[in-house]
Amino acid sequence: MKYPIFFFGFVMVVVVGFVLMFTNYSNPSQQLNALMADEPITDCYDNTMEAWFVEFNNTQEAGVTMEEADKIAAEKALNQYDECTASIK
Repeated sequence: MKYPIFFFGFVMVVVVGFVLMFTNYSNPSQQLNALMADEPITDCYDNTMEAWFVEFNNTQEAGVTMEEADKIAAEKALNQYDECTASIK
């Protein structure tokens, strides 16, 4: 092989491409963070954050790990946000 560094670079590009292609960036926690960063502060925003906080604390008290509690709370908060925005329209 005349240029092994180019071959190594090509292999790394392929590996990184596959990793990025199959990485799930749409988990509920990331969706909630993106939503809260983009939305203006309204009653729906406040209710969503309150729903997340209450659910996070309840699942933490039940003995769930922080990551799982965040995921569960984010799912509930996103559902609550969708219901709130749907009731306004």
